[in-house]
Amino acid sequence: MIKLQNIIYPSIDNCTEESLYFRRFGDIKYSFADNSITMGMDSMLLFDTYFNGFSISKWYKYTNVEKVFLRIKVKGKFRISLLYKERQADQILERVVDEEYVDTEGSSKNVDCEFNTENMQGQYSFCILSLIDDSIFYDGFYYTNLPQNEIRDVNLSIIVCTYKREKYVYKNVCMLKKNFLERNDAELSEHLKVVIVDNAKTLNSDNIEGDNIHVFINKNVGGSGGFARGLVECISNSELRDTTHVLMMDDDVIIQPESVYRTYKVISLLKPKYHNAFVGGAMIRTDKQWLQEESGGCWNSGHLISHKQGVDLRTLDGCLYNEIEEKCEFNAWWYCAMPIGVIAKENLPLPIFIRGDDIEYGLRNMKYLILMNGICVWHEPFEFKYSSSMYYYVMRNRLIDNAIHQLPYSKKEFIQDFKEQFFREVFTLRYKNAWLLLDGVNDFYKGIDWLKDQDGEQLNQQIIERGYKLQYVDELSLPFDFPKYEQTIQYVEDKRHQWKRKCTLNGLFQNATHMVIAPVINPHIAYFYRVSVALNYDYSSRKGFETYRSRKEFFDLCIAYIRMKRDTYRKFERVFKEYKERKNEITCIEFWNKYLHLVE
Repeated sequence: MIKLQNIIYPSIDNCTEESLYFRRFGDIKYSFADNSITMGMDSMLLFDTYFNGFSISKWYKYTNVEKVFLRIKVKGKFRISLLYKERQADQILERVVDEEYVDTEGSSKNVDCEFNTENMQGQYSFCILSLIDDSIFYDGFYYTNLPQNEIRDVNLSIIVCTYKREKYVYKNVCMLKKNFLERNDAELSEHLKVVIVDNAKTLNSDNIEGDNIHVFINKNVGGSGGFARGLVECISNSELRDTTHVLMMDDDVIIQPESVYRTYKVISLLKPKYHNAFVGGAMIRTDKQWLQEESGGCWNSGHLISHKQGVDLRTLDGCLYNEIEEKCEFNAWWYCAMPIGVIAKENLPLPIFIRGDDIEYGLRNMKYLILMNGICVWHEPFEFKYSSSMYYYVMRNRLIDNAIHQLPYSKKEFIQDFKEQFFREVFTLRYKNAWLLLDGVNDFYKGIDWLKDQDGEQLNQQIIERGYKLQYVDELSLPFDFPKYEQTIQYVEDKRHQWKRKCTLNGLFQNATHMVIAPVINPHIAYFYRVSVALNYDYSSRKGFETYRSRKEFFDLCIAYIRMKRDTYRKFERVFKEYKERKNEITCIEFWNKYLHLVE
């Protein structure tokens, strides 16, 4: 018997959204403190959910699994129904695979059932109906039977790159210890290691390190440098050389330990054709623990496509929609597992500090991506993490990624994309962001030698200093008025005002008449029409920054924009070609050892 995935309950450690685990009907008693569910007569538990449904379409396609069984531990008298469900266009196909009655005669008992069906395009699940009062459902798991020679020996190393996120790191390490590393009966206890790269040098390693947990102090060269350091250790450190697969994981996520277990099981049972496949985890929001933000994605030359965005995982339709596969070019490194064989000494990430390193690595190496319900992390939404420095990195790294892979991205397309982003910042009075966009492009045109010679830590500090800094609103000179903020975001522009705004460059040459309180994230340009000063408010952090209208800065930026366009026509193809031809100089272990000061 080979266990594939466990039936799990909601937990205060990570997620309390019950409908991701089971649906209950009738007299059901359950609390987060319990390890069982008590059922009254004619009550029902249904497990066609995100975490407890079984993604047969993925298991059947990618692994050696051919037969699936269910074992549940119960006490009482029940009707057990095995179910198959599949999304077909605008409807859901549901079939009962098998059904049986069970009476445990007053004691707890394990009950085994087989999903004896040829339907393998959707989801297997089950429901139990209690036929008496005080029946109890304890736990269960899905399993299969396979010969030993079809099971791969897998040693998984989780790599976490962190910068001042101690709270998340300690919590996730605690969960990994509790579920795997400190349990002798846990299947993963001898097959799991944790590698933590501390870019901030602020972790108390004495509270973390153990036989299978390693902490490495690193220079602050961003996520790309931290993850690269973790990969270097996995391929060169004697204590980590038994690693067969690495799992890249962000430091600001909340994990579901069962996701790690399922990742391990999928990898151990892969068909030979898919031995080099990546296993990705979906991103679910921390504030709405049922709302999926991304499950794989396409780079699309920088016009990112986040697959399955906005899916409500509380619904059966959402879970079945996740079973439908789409073309993916990458999976973000909030949760992404890959074979160590891919990570050769000449095939490490790019030194681009942050944003785009995981995308580029996927473009370079990922042939197959396995995504499965129940493999995920909870992550803060990106709109909760505003930073001016991202304007620099996103623009620069977009060009680098496209250049290295020679993606169809012409000068004309780039200028159009840049123009839209640049003037949006200009007309919302965020001149520092506009300068950072220009800096990103101009630094790209300096070529690969410039990137090789940069001290990423110093460069990042300079970029941060050039951007806006969020402060608590009571520390700002402008008065904050929440009703005025709400009034701004409720404003709807009519066509007449839109025409006037465009003809006057958003009122630049008219007298400024008022102040505005506008949202930090994606404010409409119309909010800033004839505005002299703005308080930019970040609702998630309750902080903000001030900006002021300046005709001089507007013209300075316009002149700089014209110069950048001139340089684009002179340098674009040459620098693209240079990055393509010389990318190996910045992805080899010799470069990274020097860049991270690991060797003299």
